[in-house]
Amino acid sequence: MAMTRSLLLALPLALLAGCGQTLYFAPPPAQSDLRVAVGAESVQINRISIPEYAINQEIPIQQPDGSLSTDTDRLWADLPDRAMLASMVRNLNVITDAQVAAEPWPLSGFPEIELSIFVDDMIVQANGVLRMTGTYAFKSETGRDRIEPFLITAPVAEVTSYTAIIAAHEAAWIKLSEQIARVL
Repeated sequence: MAMTRSLLLALPLALLAGCGQTLYFAPPPAQSDLRVAVGAESVQINRISIPEYAINQEIPIQQPDGSLSTDTDRLWADLPDRAMLASMVRNLNVITDAQVAAEPWPLSGFPEIELSIFVDDMIVQANGVLRMTGTYAFKSETGRDRIEPFLITAPVAEVTSYTAIIAAHEAAWIKLSEQIARVL
């Protein structure tokens, strides 16, 4: 009888434990087909700044009324700014012939160009489009400094699919990498 009572108590606890499972999502591996020869031999990405609503592991989705909602059971596998930085370094190393790394500069000497990216908006809109806007800035001791705006969009195959949402982020980061490579 005591064993039956223990099993009866354990069953609801086991069911409750299964309900609170957190799922983590990482961008799928993707790569640009673009190849660009650039003037700089080395580029350091100093900083990527993203809005407060996008900096946490929760994945914000815009609702039809304009509000942003998150599901605390569905999270980025990494912090979004770190994931974006890793993607930008990887993509710029593939797209360009420059050596690209994140700060702190891991190679000897100093990088020819320092790149900072400031994201104003990075929103999965209710209409199924990821919209990312902002500016990026090049700093060069020997060349010309410049600031460029960007507006990147990427379709989200299914707004209720977190896998599709994360894939759209990676697609947007590839597009931004391609835009930056063309200006480098």
